[in-house]
Amino acid sequence: MDRSESERWAERRRPFDRMESKVVRLWLERPEEEARPALDALRYVLSFARLTVVRAEDGRDVDLSGPLALHAKQIRELLEPRVDKASGLWAAARDLPDLIRRTRLARTSVLEHLPVDRESLEQEVTTRVLAVASGGGGGAGYVYPGVYDRLERGGLTPTVMSGTSIGSLMSMFRARRRRYDPAPLVAAARRLSWKGIFQVLETANRYGMPATLRLRLRTALGPLFQDEDGQPMTLRQCEIPLIVVVTGITVDALKHDLSWYEHLLDDDVRRSGVAAGVKGSIKALSVLREFLGRPDALRCLPLGWEPGTEDFDVLDAAGFSSSVPGVLHYDLLRDDPHMHRILDHLYAEHGITRLGEGGLTSNVPARIVWEAVQTGRFGRRNVFVLALDCFAPNPRRLAWYPMQQLVRASNVDADRRFSDLYLPMSKTLSPMNLVPSIRDAMTAMRWGREEIEPHMPYINLMCDPIPVLPDGG
Repeated sequence: MDRSESERWAERRRPFDRMESKVVRLWLERPEEEARPALDALRYVLSFARLTVVRAEDGRDVDLSGPLALHAKQIRELLEPRVDKASGLWAAARDLPDLIRRTRLARTSVLEHLPVDRESLEQEVTTRVLAVASGGGGGAGYVYPGVYDRLERGGLTPTVMSGTSIGSLMSMFRARRRRYDPAPLVAAARRLSWKGIFQVLETANRYGMPATLRLRLRTALGPLFQDEDGQPMTLRQCEIPLIVVVTGITVDALKHDLSWYEHLLDDDVRRSGVAAGVKGSIKALSVLREFLGRPDALRCLPLGWEPGTEDFDVLDAAGFSSSVPGVLHYDLLRDDPHMHRILDHLYAEHGITRLGEGGLTSNVPARIVWEAVQTGRFGRRNVFVLALDCFAPNPRRLAWYPMQQLVRASNVDADRRFSDLYLPMSKTLSPMNLVPSIRDAMTAMRWGREEIEPHMPYINLMCDPIPVLPDGG
């Protein structure tokens, strides 16, 4: 889906998503049982009006956007002003009889004149898939497993996930199995050490942006991400489809030769250790500004959705997504013809010279996962997008605040418009705490559960099936 098509579908669907969110929140403010039928009817009216494409029982996609364009326009004009001003659900539902009448007439017309069956139509209107987008932010991302755990306990299994940087690393632990078990992540956290996962050494670079610190994901996590035959797990093999965002860097984006990035923090690491100190952070921020200042020279590459990348190695995808130019380097230097073919094709197709940190182009990949659902890849297009941001600007963390603001302005603000709930995580570990102690990791997971808890009634209700609007008498 190209951006023009994405904008067209968003213009049609997102206003109805926002109205449904508002009426659900109005009901949650005063959850009166006598008002529940009105809520259900309003949700059906809104969900029917946002229909664009429905997959029929024979597998064909039937485009309803044209035939329903006038109906959608009328429903929006009637309901949007009322919902925006309503202080309660009854005020929003004042014109409900007329809205129901119009919706029934439109539904009858669709079923009589278009090749779509009633069951497929109602499934698209009444059921919603859950998509979870997890953003980048270094060690701050250890809150995410707590969110995944609370969703699982609430009976919510994502249909698809997307992740950037630490968000991709945490997401791959969730996506590997439909039933969530945090034990493998906890076991991995017990084994991880700075020396085991990071190294400062001279090495070749072929696909990844050079940097001072080398990220050794396969050494640390390889045994956890293997298939039944002992082969590396691919994105296709995740039981929950996973999209990992990386950035393709063109030659035009490079202001220095590659060796400059490779040795950017050498002196700082020798002087201050792997954390690189304040001077190192300032250098990293300057490099980030350089790349974000040239968005035209960067390519957002959603691995697992981009054609030809479905069989990308999971650990390689997360490694490239986490490789911050000049700071962390990840590469594929082993003898792996399958992965080399995928990468070589990717480089030729997009005219890139290196892969790097996904956050340069989409740090909270809500739009990417929304677009993926709208292509029909997962059957239904009715989606609730939960966007998790562990790197949201936090004035209490002054050292990180400028970088957080820069990233938000560069791409997060635009992407979060495609989320139904954007959750900036207020309590996190330091972004530099990439290998936390087990105690810190467990504390971060608890913070994640606490952060999502107040939003669970809203998420559950938004993801609850909508009762079918009965035919009129």
